[in-house]
Amino acid sequence: MRTKVACLAAFAVAMAFVEAAVVVYLREIIGAGPVFPMKEIPALLLVVEVGRETATIVMLVSVAVLSVRGGLRRMGAFLLAFAIWDIFYYVWLYATIGWPAVLADWDVLFLIPVPWVGPVWSVLLLSAGMIAFSVRFLGAPEDAPFSPGPWGWASGVAGAGTIVATYILEWKKIGYGAGVPTEFSLLPFFLGIALLFASGYLTFRNALSRGG
Repeated sequence: MRTKVACLAAFAVAMAFVEAAVVVYLREIIGAGPVFPMKEIPALLLVVEVGRETATIVMLVSVAVLSVRGGLRRMGAFLLAFAIWDIFYYVWLYATIGWPAVLADWDVLFLIPVPWVGPVWSVLLLSAGMIAFSVRFLGAPEDAPFSPGPWGWASGVAGAGTIVATYILEWKKIGYGAGVPTEFSLLPFFLGIALLFASGYLTFRNALSRGG
């Protein structure tokens, strides 16, 4: 398992560099400078960027499925790869272009179905939580299924939806070329984190009980 985790981590770190390199190239194409006010991405580049983001998720899911057996372990592998990729994405950006200068800097996090924006620290906090749960999930028996149960699914979907909605609403406040983010909506964000924590706990508990 240690070898598999090391390979997953190496894959995620390397993939993060590729992701950071794409952003460096994009900044050269659409113009370097502050991230906000947001510049509107040309239509063709937007389509390509959305496709690249979708492909990134497919790659992370695929490597998680191929790396380990068992439903809960595979979810743990996905969370680990996703979190390390997200963390090192910012590490590589800082190493190449010196950004973000501080963890309070805001970033455009995703573009599907519309842009999500938020401070870098919020992404790193979510990634830390993913790593914590990935350790628990990967340490579970191989036959432990990924089985959140009704309450686990409900809290997981509600938590993820709350966090995504928070990021999207932050973008709605500023739009393209109109403004710069100021205060982050902490209450719904931390509510979403609490719901995700509850979902992770229920998932782990159910998996162990059903795995026998």
